Amino acid sequence: MANIKFIAVSRSLSGILDYVTNREKTVERLISGVNCMAQTAQDEFEAVKKQFRKTDGRSYYHIVQAFAPDDPLDFDTAHEIGLKFAEYFKGYQCVVVTHMNTAHIHNHIIMNSVNFKNGQKFHQSAREMQQAKEYSNQLCREYGLSFTESKADPFHIPAWKKRLCRTIKEAMENCATREEFIAFMAEYGYKVRWEPNLKYITYTTPENVRCRDNKLFDQTLLRSSMEAYFDMGGCEYLESRIDATEYGELLPTVDDAVCGLISILDAMNTGDNDRFHLETLHHSKQEIRRILERGGKIDRTVEYAVDDEEEEYEQYHGFSMRM
Repeated sequence: MANIKFIAVSRSLSGILDYVTNREKTVERLISGVNCMAQTAQDEFEAVKKQFRKTDGRSYYHIVQAFAPDDPLDFDTAHEIGLKFAEYFKGYQCVVVTHMNTAHIHNHIIMNSVNFKNGQKFHQSAREMQQAKEYSNQLCREYGLSFTESKADPFHIPAWKKRLCRTIKEAMENCATREEFIAFMAEYGYKVRWEPNLKYITYTTPENVRCRDNKLFDQTLLRSSMEAYFDMGGCEYLESRIDATEYGELLPTVDDAVCGLISILDAMNTGDNDRFHLETLHHSKQEIRRILERGGKIDRTVEYAVDDEEEEYEQYHGFSMRM
């Protein structure tokens, strides 16, 4: 996967070229020019500007093409992809540098703001930017790397994303823990990156498309919702809701379970005891224990339902048993 970002200009042309070619970040073989020589790029950029009398305004564009850390990629291949991506901008001189000093391989592309063929200054609409990102995705596909949507649209959800959402919810219905969930998804060919220090859950489909949870356009599948679901025993909670459903009524879904559990958390956090007691009436002792472990308070005068038949028998027939 390669993310494409156009970086705001904050240095002079000489300053940015010195920065990207710093030998603490790269080596000579990973510094190349497209339509120019990398070693004389500054002079060549300025000569084109003077030729077309366009020395004012923006001097260059800075593009970063960053690859996913877990993609099967070496520095030389990344550099080759960067050169091909720079060639997408027809008639513009570019310096392409691959950096080696971070956990993720990335290319810096410094592009002259003036076209050396026709003298036009570079301008890019939002639509043209999406086309550039799609071309980068095309290169990633050709090299067997993962890629992302060029633009996510909540009103036009592609078939692969709908399949992903269905599989996630099926996994939530059948798994009690995050680890079980990840293993379930793997059986269907999906990779899941769900780590404590990352803001999003990231999925990679069997087709190598990478997608963050916030691009699924489903509140139930956001990381915060899923963590609440698994922390509070969502699978068991959903089963208990289904068991309590009267004949002829619609069965509760994963969405219903997530909403119910988040409602409990909200009640606990706001001190809304009435709501909290109402909800906990439908919880098992195991779920009540998990709530207590999270710092929730229980009114001991409230009677709670239990799931285990033996516990239920002892609760209501304990006196006769002791006799």
